[in-house]
This record gives sequence, structure tokens and C-alpha cells, in this order.
Amino acid sequence: MKNFRCIIVFLAFNSPFVCATGGSAVITCYLYVDNSWEETQVVKNASTHQIKESCPENVDQTKRIKLQGSAKILYQDSLKDISKLSKLEIVNVHVEEIQPGTFKDLPKFNTIDLSDNNLYEIKTGTFVNLEVVSLFMHRNLISVLHEGAFQNLSNVAQLTLERNRLHELKRGVFQNVTVGKFLLGKNNISKIEIGAFADMFPYDEFGIRLFLTNNRFAEIDSSVFDCKGIGTLGLANNFISTLRPGDLRNLPNLYEIILTGNKIKKVPEGVFNGSKITDIILGWNVISVIESEAFRDMKHLQFVDVRHNKVKEWDSNWFRGAPSLIIIFSHNSLQTIPAEGFKNIPQNSTLYLDHNCIKNISDSAFNGITILQGLNLRSNELEEWNVDLLKNVKIHDFDLTRNKIECPIGGPRSLAPKADIVRVSACSEVEKK
Repeated sequence: MKNFRCIIVFLAFNSPFVCATGGSAVITCYLYVDNSWEETQVVKNASTHQIKESCPENVDQTKRIKLQGSAKILYQDSLKDISKLSKLEIVNVHVEEIQPGTFKDLPKFNTIDLSDNNLYEIKTGTFVNLEVVSLFMHRNLISVLHEGAFQNLSNVAQLTLERNRLHELKRGVFQNVTVGKFLLGKNNISKIEIGAFADMFPYDEFGIRLFLTNNRFAEIDSSVFDCKGIGTLGLANNFISTLRPGDLRNLPNLYEIILTGNKIKKVPEGVFNGSKITDIILGWNVISVIESEAFRDMKHLQFVDVRHNKVKEWDSNWFRGAPSLIIIFSHNSLQTIPAEGFKNIPQNSTLYLDHNCIKNISDSAFNGITILQGLNLRSNELEEWNVDLLKNVKIHDFDLTRNKIECPIGGPRSLAPKADIVRVSACSEVEKK
């Protein structure tokens, strides 16, 4: 027996999607046969009030609607009684307005895609009491989200409002909203009212992944970012210059903070300490100072990325009490690794110290370390290597390429006898066990 589904394609020819007097459209119906769509009926110049009459009798099985052409307004009740609709695609058809009630009494959606239109506001009551997995509204002209625009919106795995013209987020816009990934990047947001995220709840165990990338934030305001449900906070490519103790105190379940591409100069103690954070991403800032206790008491920490900054000194007190780590300090200005410099580096960690200016490593730098997953010292200024430095350290991958070290008489392995892989530029081959 054929599995019936239906796509309805509207070619509106500058007519509204649905209006009080009907509207001109082309409605194309399909059967879903052998994993492909089979066209069964085309009705031209049809009234969009008569969708059910224009398609086969079992149009009640309609799963997908696609609107093409030009339609400036989506009217109230325009999708009424399509009881099994799960996917709605209204992309690049010049929609300027969605009337509240357009999606009233509709069932559970998989996708509503309203991207690449000319929407300039989302009115109160537009997305109310809906269950939708993916809601896309990127690349519109939205500058205003009214209070109650998103209310009782549940089971949203992804809500996308990227590439619009938002300047602020007000309290009450997102009321009782359950969401996973929430994308607000590439707007002009500089202001968020206190409580804007207070009524939002996580879709899954990973929490709300809130991305505010490429906006105009100058600081992290703890009174604004006050939401137990936020698991990831993405603030890359903003204008943040200062981190302050307590900035993240109202995000108790935060596990990932992304601050790439800001103007941060210093990482003080008290920003991250004692939190549940696993990933700290600070690349491409202008950081020259990281306080000695900045990463203390971080029992969940797994990944720290400080690449492309201006750090000159390695502090042996960093990372005390952390578990196994991936630590990236590539492309900084480190010159020396001090005595017992890695004494607080957890066993089985990976260290990326490539593309620095390291000329000297203390003979006791690796004291206490017995196993590393990786040690990358590529592209530094090392001219000598003490063969005793790593004699007691088991390493999977050790990279000394692009330094000034000559190939030792005993071969690369003599520099790290317990390494699985040793790379030295002056040696003709990579030595492996």
C-alpha cells in the first residue's frame, strides 16, 4: 500500500499567503512512494482557503508545506485544520508580517523555516503554545521582539535569530521557553534587560547553548546572565575588554564559555574558580596577564584555549586541582619555562606550546609529570635540549620541529626515550616505536 504524504507548493504571484478574500496560488500535491515524492495533482489559481479541497481526499496526512513566490503577510488561521503538518518552509518569499494566530492549534512541528524574508518584528502571541524542534528566522530584518512573542514554546532543539537587526533583548519575550541551541549571533545587540533569560529552560542535559557571537557587548553583566539553564555561553567577537570576579556567578550550570576574538587583556582570579566549567576558550584576544590562581579549584576543567594572545610568562601555579587537560598556548610570547613549571599540570594532559619564543626550559620543568598525551614545542627558539628532561615521562606525541636543535647522535628518541612519536626537523625521519 502506498504511503501517502503531501507537499503543498504555493506560488503566490504577489498575492498574500492567505487573506480574507482568498488568494491566487498553485497547489501541488505529492504522494510519498518508494522514498521519493510523486506528483499527483496540480491546481492553478486556487484559493488558498481551499487547500483541503484542492488535494486528494486524504490531505489530512499532509506532512509538509512549502511556499514559493511572493507573500508579504502570513494571516491568522492560514494553516488551520492541517492536522498532521510537521514541516513548514517559507523561505525567501518576501514575508514582512506574521499575524498572531498563524500557527494556532497546530500540532507538533519538526521544522518551521522562515529564513531569508523581510520580517521586521515578531508580535506578541506569534509563537505561542507550540511544540517545534527547529525554528529558523535567520537573515531577516527583525529589530523588535515584542513581549510574549515566544510563549510556552516547548521542545525546541534549535531557535535561530542570527543575522537580523536586533539591538536589545527585553524581559518577557521568551516566556516559559524550552530550548537547546539558541543562536542570536550577527545582530547589533548591546543591551539585554535583567530577566530576559529568566523564563528559559534547557531542552536536554547539555543545557541552553546561548550564542551571542558578533554583537556589541562590552562586558559580561552577571545580573543579565542569570539563568540556571545556560550550559554554553558564546560571546565570541564582541567588544569585551575586562573580565571581573563574579561575572559568571549566576550561571551555576555553565560548562563552556567562549570569548574568542574580544579585547580581553587580563584573566583575574575569581572569574572561573570553583565553577563546573569544562571548556574555557579565550583565543584571539590581547591577554598578557593571567593571574596565578585564575584556574584554581576547577575540578571539571578539560580544555583551555589561550592561543593567539600576548602571554609572556608561564606560571607554575596554573591548573592546580584540575583533571586531565588539553592546554593550548600556541602563538603567544612565552620565552622561558621555569623550574617545576608544569608541577600542577595533570597527568595524561596535552600541551600545545608551539609558535612561541621559548629559548629555555628549566631542568626541573617536568618534575612530577609521568605521562603526557602530547607535547608540542614546534616553532620556538630552542637551540639545546637536556636529554634528562623527559627521561621519566611517557609521551604519545612529542614535536620539536622548527627549532634550532640539531639531530642528536642517538636519534630523535634519545630526546624522549619513552615517547611513541618524536619529531625533530634536523632528523630525516620521524621516529616511532
